[in-house]
Order: sequence, then C-alpha cells, then structure tokens
Amino acid sequence: MASISKRGRYWRAQIVRRGYPPQYRTFDTRAEAEAWTRGIETEMDRGVFLSRVESEQTTLAEALDRYQREISSGKAHPEQDYQRVGGWLRQGLPPRQNSCRCAGRPARSRWCKSTAMKE
Repeated sequence: MASISKRGRYWRAQIVRRGYPPQYRTFDTRAEAEAWTRGIETEMDRGVFLSRVESEQTTLAEALDRYQREISSGKAHPEQDYQRVGGWLRQGLPPRQNSCRCAGRPARSRWCKSTAMKE
C-alpha cells in the first residue's frame, strides 16, 4: 500500500507491503512520487522487485573497492585489474552513487544490464 504525503516543500512516498522491505523516497513534485510508487508497486505485483537501498547508498569508489576484493582477486592474473582500479581510486572519484538494480549481488559489473549513474 502506497501513501504520499507533503513534508515541507517536498513529497514523501512510502510503500509498505507484506513480504517486502518498506520503501521510502522524497520527491520535488507529487507527480514524481506517484510515478515512482506505481513503478515499485508494479514490480512487486509482478514479483520482480529488488530493493535498491544498498546500491543507492554505495559510492563508485566503494563499488570499485568491492570489485577488487571479490572479482579481481579470483582471477588467474589479477595484477592488471589491481593497477587499473587502483589508478582510478587514486585519481579521486566524484561522490557519485550507483543506481544499479543488482543490489546485494556480487560486483560482476559486466553482467549488470542497468548501468545508469546518478549524482
């Protein structure tokens, strides 16, 4: 069940449904909040919903660090991956967040179909 309420100058959408973790998000307009709740509830109805909380809170630097630990370390010759990823991390990455649908799954980015990034 979705509910949308005005909080100051923002709109807060909340979805609470049995069998799924509660979902909360804040929007600038009521129309955006309604569209988001329709999308999430549709995914829940179809049984394809995945919580994006972890992926939305993970920075690019954290994702690259996890890639080094989980994926690169398992390769036969991980040195090239370590150098490439280490170079990116040393450059100082912007504080972007992932909005990948693959939350909680191993960091196999090349298998992920959703590659959108948000600031």
